[in-house]
Amino acid sequence: MVVLAIGLLSVAAQIAATMEAGTRSRYMSMASILASEKLDSLNKYPSGELTVTTATTQYETGTAESTDPTDANLWPGGALSSTPCATTDQWCDEVTVSESSGADYETQTQMVMNPGSNPPTFSPVTATIVHTNTGCVGTPAACGVPGPGAGTAATFTRRWLITSGPTITSVAGASVTANGVRRITVIVTKNINVFSTPVSFQISMVRP
Repeated sequence: MVVLAIGLLSVAAQIAATMEAGTRSRYMSMASILASEKLDSLNKYPSGELTVTTATTQYETGTAESTDPTDANLWPGGALSSTPCATTDQWCDEVTVSESSGADYETQTQMVMNPGSNPPTFSPVTATIVHTNTGCVGTPAACGVPGPGAGTAATFTRRWLITSGPTITSVAGASVTANGVRRITVIVTKNINVFSTPVSFQISMVRP
């Protein structure tokens, strides 16, 4: 009887570990998609918008935001910490992924520069995109479905660090400054962690 009890407990522990691994794998897949999505978004800006090295010179004094040569999300700076987004942090956004009645929702909140602000100020802007089982991709209103529910939602924080002229190690082992390029690193972390190993995914690229 004792042997049977020990065996059942071992099986139960194994099942719990397997379920946790499966659920964590699902969230890791979400995190990798969100990281790739953000990196692709930051890569779409023209190379000419990546020429200035500091935020102070990147914003032209006396001009409106619409005529500024560079998007604020591309300014050198940022951090890869896992803290929630601050109201003044343009290198961070939060994405909530949820599903309901055959529809997948992605709600993103990001700091956007206020038009005409000088020095620049930022405000949070939230937008929701839905992908329905009928193939519609757009806002919930445009696709004729209700807004996302909170029951199956998972929220992730995306942060990106942009380094102008990063230092790299050559084949010979020497440190070399890569002038004229920027290294963009994106890290995605699940906000509420219930796993023994946190859900976190990081990806980098170098672009002109």
